[in-house]
Amino acid sequence: MSSRTKVVFSRNWERELFQTTDVKRLIAKHTAELATEVIKQAPRRRNSSRSAWNSIKNNVEAFVSNSREGWYGNVVIERNDRVRHAMLQDQGFTDVAGRRHPGRKYVKAALLKLRIE
Repeated sequence: MSSRTKVVFSRNWERELFQTTDVKRLIAKHTAELATEVIKQAPRRRNSSRSAWNSIKNNVEAFVSNSREGWYGNVVIERNDRVRHAMLQDQGFTDVAGRRHPGRKYVKAALLKLRIE
């Protein structure tokens, strides 16, 4: 027993597919996983019993937005202007005395861990 199926692609079939709610759910799931992994990989304070308002784990957010091409997910680190240390610890910095402090690259480690091969 065999069956025939006719598949027709319209001109903007990708845009129609990427606008669906299933794609939104999938992107939201993976964006939340990435935000969770960034929080796990982030450097911790020595005294971890207290969580300050400006700690890295309190300033990582994930959200999903819609554009003309479809849904996309973003992981935002430090939306608050008063918190600036997370990206300095990730990328590295030079202090006032001129000493270079290398970055820990925890965001890159999270991206590498969750990449799809």
